[in-house]
Amino acid sequence: MGVGCRHQSPAAKPQPITFVTEGNTVYRQDEAGRRAVLTLDSAAAPSGTAIVPRQWSPAQGSTFSVAATRFRHVLPSPRADWVAFETAGTHELVGVVPAAGGALKVLDFYFDSSADSLRWSSGGLLTAFYMPPSGTAEVRVYDATLGKRVK
Repeated sequence: MGVGCRHQSPAAKPQPITFVTEGNTVYRQDEAGRRAVLTLDSAAAPSGTAIVPRQWSPAQGSTFSVAATRFRHVLPSPRADWVAFETAGTHELVGVVPAAGGALKVLDFYFDSSADSLRWSSGGLLTAFYMPPSGTAEVRVYDATLGKRVK
């Protein structure tokens, strides 16, 4: 009785997806090439690209200027299905956008401060380490799918 050996080709490794910030645009880069996902300048936005708002209305009757000038943090989720970002400007805005492109979700708005860092959990929650003007550090947790703060 002989021992046979079948040669198996190794499974193809998934190509990495990266996100690159150039100027005022975030690009998704993968095996298909580079595609704009998010931009700060609506006049230069490629078709289908979500735009960071110049103003944000968190509640009926209230509108705040964002005047975003650049991205401070850009971070893909562990499964690369969302991209979290924070802008720098008049006030900082934290949000997420689907990595494949689409409408952004504003998660939070910081007055006179910003997030020190953003981190994703393996469960898909986004954590922002934030120092408000009071000087007492906070940890804020957001659910990208729900588009809101959960802690």
